[in-house]
Amino acid sequence: MNDSIFMETFDKKSDFKNNWINNSWKSPATYKLEDGKLKFSTRPNTNDRVKIRSKKTFTTGSYTWRILVPKFTLFEQVSVGAFLYHNDKEEFEFDFEIGSGQKKDREKIGLKLDEAIVYCVSQFSPSNSSHFPVKMGEYVNFRMELIDVQGFYLVKWFINDKLVKELQTKVKSNIEFRVHCSLENLFFMGDTPSKSENTVLFDAFTYQK
Repeated sequence: MNDSIFMETFDKKSDFKNNWINNSWKSPATYKLEDGKLKFSTRPNTNDRVKIRSKKTFTTGSYTWRILVPKFTLFEQVSVGAFLYHNDKEEFEFDFEIGSGQKKDREKIGLKLDEAIVYCVSQFSPSNSSHFPVKMGEYVNFRMELIDVQGFYLVKWFINDKLVKELQTKVKSNIEFRVHCSLENLFFMGDTPSKSENTVLFDAFTYQK
């Protein structure tokens, strides 16, 4: 594999098995490859947290997830995650978290009925979160760039190639991250527990050094 580029189109089970591993948290691994997509699902009235992570680790570069944003039921607690995570001696995480969002957060940025909320987050060093709109029911490219600035990561978040956020972190630029894809019934992503099965389709992931 060329270390400067890594592409996953979710159409070969052998490649998927070689490159990814189950990382679901206290819930069934309810994901599968279907028609060239990676499909996740969560059960109604549960705290399912269904996740996969890359076997390979990455540092500086560009990370792009292509996702069919679900038509979320408003205010239900479910989230699509596209994120980078490191938990060796220290814990670091950079996220896209996509869902309906809580009513107060939706009102804060004036979301339309056909829009979901995207939280662009650094969980640690520093802890920082911003939220933005995205259209539901459409394929969207969610991209992060990790750039070395004097030995620390500058992180940029893009939605469909539009730069929406950048943050200079205190995370050293030799820290290695694993790539994650997820669908989780997370309480902070809505006001009411999800009463129905939720699904999401990941179309592709690309890393470019």
